[in-house]
Amino acid sequence: MKQLQWMLFASVITLTASSCFVNINDEDGFFGSCIDGAGPIVTRELTVAPFEGIELPISGDVFLTQGPEQKVIVEGKDNIIDEIELDVQNGIWKIEFNRCVRDIDLLRVFITVPDLTRIRVSGSGDVVSENTFVIQDLEIDIPGSGNVDLSLDADDLDIDIPGSGRLTLEGLADETKYRISGSGDVHAFNLECRVADISVPGSGDLEVFVTELLKVRISGSGDVFYRGDPALDISISGSGDVIDAN
Repeated sequence: MKQLQWMLFASVITLTASSCFVNINDEDGFFGSCIDGAGPIVTRELTVAPFEGIELPISGDVFLTQGPEQKVIVEGKDNIIDEIELDVQNGIWKIEFNRCVRDIDLLRVFITVPDLTRIRVSGSGDVVSENTFVIQDLEIDIPGSGNVDLSLDADDLDIDIPGSGRLTLEGLADETKYRISGSGDVHAFNLECRVADISVPGSGDLEVFVTELLKVRISGSGDVFYRGDPALDISISGSGDVIDAN
């Protein structure tokens, strides 16, 4: 009897859940009908409020240039460009769509800005600098699979990679702080920095060039390769290692 009651209860729950399920077919997404990229590739300039940081949760690529005046040029299918969100919050432009876009095909965003304080890549798109950014502080966060390739002359860098994306850096920096909790790698042999503070609870590897002090804490399986002749402050509780690559 109890088994029969349980089967009836389960059937009611299943029917109730089915009636509440949002039907998503090839034409519809959670937020209405989806669109595909259509028509020829076009280039358009967008008017965006002033910003000093970007977030990239989509698969388009971003090309950054430091210049005296902000400018945003987008290359892609015309109907997709129309759906790009232009809202800026707290100085950050989140480059995303304001509706469901199923097939981006191609999207490239060319950004010129006077200053840059934050980059966050949570999707599969790449971010590349087209010249050297002379800046003070920059935060780089890569929870996605996209890659970031930058040329910098910076004071302080704060870098967090909980995802699988790759970070490539060149230029100069005073102090750098890295936290690698994911599988993403850092290639920074061409970034000369005075002090580097590195934490590796993940599996990603790092390559750094440090002149004065290298502090490393490894609790994961990632390795740290260094060049230069810095003083070393090393603590290893995981399977990773610190390797002299001079």
